[in-house]
Amino acid sequence: MNGLYTEHYVKRTPTPLQRIGKVAMIAVSVLLLLAGLMLASGILAFLGIAALVASYFLMPMFNVDYEYIFVDGQIDFDRISGGEKRKNMLRIDLDNIEIMAPEKSHRLDGYRNQQGLSVKDFTSNTEGPQKYCIFISHNGEKLFIKLEPSEKIVEFARQKAPRKVFTD
Repeated sequence: MNGLYTEHYVKRTPTPLQRIGKVAMIAVSVLLLLAGLMLASGILAFLGIAALVASYFLMPMFNVDYEYIFVDGQIDFDRISGGEKRKNMLRIDLDNIEIMAPEKSHRLDGYRNQQGLSVKDFTSNTEGPQKYCIFISHNGEKLFIKLEPSEKIVEFARQKAPRKVFTD
């Protein structure tokens, strides 16, 4: 059995809102703790400690990475939170896609502004790597998927669906 298999890991950079959320969680925790100690209030000190513990466990949720796994014409999109927790976000079959092309390709113009279109962004939020988009009707829902595949994933996708995958 000669199957096509490859995987690609994408490290997502946090958005400014996520960075502000991290700072706010720590600031509120420290302020509650300090207020509890300065006012000799056991309740505020307890809330401060509880907020610090909650921050410790919630911080990894802000570190999100994506992994694309290509296996014999199927692409799995997995979200990895905090470097530990993996969740499969989406699985698509290339036989069912309508088009896969670079993000700035004119071939996607007819697909961008359709009604009821859900956008799934599995990119790194940076300008560097080449981004691709996939349009697919999946479980009765129209999806516009943004991704940053490796050259090998694009090559394998082109082998699997040559009339639907474009590299221009």
